Amino acid sequence: MATGTSNPELLTLRFKKHKTTILLLVSRQESFTSVKAKLQDAIKSTGVTQISGQPLPQNAEDIILGVPIDNNDPNRGWIDLEIPDIEDDGGKKAKKPSVLNATPLGAGLKDGMVLAFKFRQQSAKDDGMDIDDNEWDVIMPAFDDDEGSQANGGEKGDAPAEDSDDV
Repeated sequence: MATGTSNPELLTLRFKKHKTTILLLVSRQESFTSVKAKLQDAIKSTGVTQISGQPLPQNAEDIILGVPIDNNDPNRGWIDLEIPDIEDDGGKKAKKPSVLNATPLGAGLKDGMVLAFKFRQQSAKDDGMDIDDNEWDVIMPAFDDDEGSQANGGEKGDAPAEDSDDV
């Protein structure tokens, strides 16, 4: 029988891309580099080679994590978890990368929190990695109380289609 105690050093995080959700148990002090590697391993262990038409990257560093703009309404959108370096006028880095987003603890993540993930895509023009910064392909489940069905394509309890008269 379970004792009901939990380890305060561990978090269960939900990672979402399109309709795929992956739950991972991670340490609050674990680096996001390690978390991305665990996420990639979890996806590979299921035999999945692509999600929503995008191939799984070879390198875990090509996985980009995002947090909801509004924790109470993830449908409002997502922002990159990584805080970019700031460059001065001479093109030199004026500020070191933030340590606030180096670990789940530093990023302020809580147990059960949802994070989005996306993949950097290979650019054909310069053979470098490129990504559309504003695109987060995350479909959150919704329940439509009036219809008794899932709003995002639920099968069970779908309302019957109306008959159309062809004239």
